Amino acid sequence: MQNSLFYSHVEKNDLNSEILENIENHANAYPSEQFYIITAPLGENKYKYGYEDSAIVILSPKHKIMFVDLNNGGDRFSEYVDDFIDDVNSISDKYDYQEHIGRARTWKRHFTSKLKPSNNIEKILKDNELDEADFRKCELLISLITGSINNIEKVGVDTPQTTLERVKHNIILFDGEQTRFIYKQLPHKRISIQGLSGTGKTELLMHKLKELYASESKVKIFFTCHNIALSNTLRDRVPAFFDFMKVQKQIQWNSQLWVDRAWGSKQNKNSGLYSYICDFYNLTFYSWNKNTTYNDIFSRALKELKERKNIQPAFDYILIDEKQDFPEVFFELCEIITKYKIYVAGDIFQDIFENNIRKEVENVDYVLNKCYRTAPRILMFAHAIGMGLFENKKLNWLEDSEWESSGYIVEKRNEEVRLSRNTIRRFEDLEEADISNMNLVKYTGIDQVVNIISSIINDNPTVEPSDIAIIMLDRGNYIYETIDSLEYVIKTKLGWEVNKAYENKQKLPNKLFISNVNNVKGLEFPFVICITNKIDDSYSYRNSLYTMLTRSFLQSYLLVANDDNIQCQRDGLRIINELGIIQTREPTRTEKAFIKRQIVKVKSQNNLSFYDFINKILSNQNIEKKHWKKFIQALPDSYKESFDEDGIIEFIKDNKKYYCI
Repeated sequence: MQNSLFYSHVEKNDLNSEILENIENHANAYPSEQFYIITAPLGENKYKYGYEDSAIVILSPKHKIMFVDLNNGGDRFSEYVDDFIDDVNSISDKYDYQEHIGRARTWKRHFTSKLKPSNNIEKILKDNELDEADFRKCELLISLITGSINNIEKVGVDTPQTTLERVKHNIILFDGEQTRFIYKQLPHKRISIQGLSGTGKTELLMHKLKELYASESKVKIFFTCHNIALSNTLRDRVPAFFDFMKVQKQIQWNSQLWVDRAWGSKQNKNSGLYSYICDFYNLTFYSWNKNTTYNDIFSRALKELKERKNIQPAFDYILIDEKQDFPEVFFELCEIITKYKIYVAGDIFQDIFENNIRKEVENVDYVLNKCYRTAPRILMFAHAIGMGLFENKKLNWLEDSEWESSGYIVEKRNEEVRLSRNTIRRFEDLEEADISNMNLVKYTGIDQVVNIISSIINDNPTVEPSDIAIIMLDRGNYIYETIDSLEYVIKTKLGWEVNKAYENKQKLPNKLFISNVNNVKGLEFPFVICITNKIDDSYSYRNSLYTMLTRSFLQSYLLVANDDNIQCQRDGLRIINELGIIQTREPTRTEKAFIKRQIVKVKSQNNLSFYDFINKILSNQNIEKKHWKKFIQALPDSYKESFDEDGIIEFIKDNKKYYCI
């Protein structure tokens, strides 16, 4: 299995094949070390050199940029190195790095070396190690060379002094799989990536979009997803991202670039992918209703198109986020209407009770299993408590290949199973700081929450209110009384403003975030405090518990009021914090079969149609049945498509006086 931190952009030949093989073997033996093997800067196709076939460049964090002469080129090799460095200097100027890291004549003396080929990769690396004071500058150079551009103003050059600042200002370098997705050319039309939440899928699609849009003067691209809120977020992100990446080509909205949801409306052809293709091909448009599904509309559109000859492509490229929200027929349709490629990103875990991970990673080009959002010990505990791995009666279990696809290293000792994860560069400092990333304690009241926040402030002097989230895991109405009390005490004792996100549905600067579980998707915080009455056994609760704990990238707290039956979770967390492993017992074949039956049963029960979903809410809100039709007709489409229970309840409460007459 190839090390996912190793990337080679070099075509093998007689000169380089041996050293390339030795470097890759070393990378596989040391899977936590990151390597890029290139001959020219990545990110733009304009960099070409006459000596490329006779040299390679080795990039690895904490080491110099190593130029290796494979053919005793003399002056030709020196010219190649000088030209390469000049081009990196130009990239540095383009992205405003120069004033922070200096001109090439300064940094090339400290951060580059010229080498003869050697099979002793360990010695090459040892001889080219950098002092710790130089790590960040050289990593910034590597980020420029590999196209993993960082905001130099935000990450800075100097090494941050606190753990919080080191993690927040970590220099991002694409790993091998991420880099392959951006730069490797594959022959087939549909290119797909799958990964856990937090592995960088959406960011990779943004980079791919930039590469495609900027490389051609006339191009048609549609970037789509299911969720309206996500499509709005993506559309807002694109201009800022293009500006940051110095894309000189102006965005031609709705003529060269579309960013919108998959369905849309008949009245506006640019409101969604389906709307556009129905207009473009003069297909029958089917509006949303409770009995019409994605599978229906895309199957009908595909059938109509297949009955025609010489179908003209509607787009050159289509990019699709959140693959798991779409049926297979949607991708088949996209392939037919696209001239070149479609790029598809999806989540291995739609939830932690996904019981078909093996199928999810079949025929996938790139599997991303390194989670860059959440510290490994938090992620391990969240998976373990969510799936019941510490308990005798487990709620879910993965086979070895599925654990590995999710980024785990599996070690078995008879019935005992140990699951561990490799260290992620972003969280190296956490290991050194010996910080307790995950905390499980008894909940004693709002004063305890304020004390935890105070301790966070004391340990992290630069912490801001928006760095902290408090999430109520339970669904009872009592949580809103608790939130009101928390708001008052936090304002009174800490002087911080509070953002009750279930009211405004957004994260606000300089305000501490408090919410129920329905308004946190896609957000991340350095610190998360989750509060619950007890650890419930329901699948929906455990999935929410997993999701909320992993919103943190530095520390998570789980406060449990009724802690009588959580000793197994405490013991499991102690082992994670001490040894960095999940220690559990593999279920028997009979137990595994029972687990799968239970998951299938629960999923079938939860698979409500929107008709049943809205009727249940209206009933619970004590709306007389004769008024239901008015509410359903008046509901915004966004609530219908996303099954937004909180939004629908709020809509019902706000409109009772209008429709219940």
